[in-house]
Amino acid sequence: MEKSSNQTETVIDYQAVEVKKKLEKIFNYDPLVPLETCPIRDVLSVASDKWSILIVLFLGGHEILRFGDLKKFIHGISAKVLTERLRTLEKDGYLSRQVFPEVPLRVEYKLTAFGLRYLEKLLVISEWISDEMDYVIQSRFRYDNK
Repeated sequence: MEKSSNQTETVIDYQAVEVKKKLEKIFNYDPLVPLETCPIRDVLSVASDKWSILIVLFLGGHEILRFGDLKKFIHGISAKVLTERLRTLEKDGYLSRQVFPEVPLRVEYKLTAFGLRYLEKLLVISEWISDEMDYVIQSRFRYDNK
């Protein structure tokens, strides 16, 4: 049985209302909150840059990784940036760092329970990106050929 146009509009209206409610909840019922005071922006700025996402995804695919392994997997990242991102992700609780007093020093990184929960969300959006990538490529092509 097909939905009538009226039913479709009702579903879309409901979805719009639900989105508005979620946004109001996120922004403490004030969608006009300045971005610089937004706690979401603070947390996302750490967790959502391209290097941090790749670090979390690779750590999710391997229970434990050493610095050199991460450097090999993440093409294009400098040692300095990798070090900075690892420290920040550790500081915010996404991963743990264990140092072994050996010669040479061995350091291993592992996702925390919090990092694993974040990984689950990243996988959802990664699957969506994979499903929608053709749309993005086509949109870019149309835009470039205007």
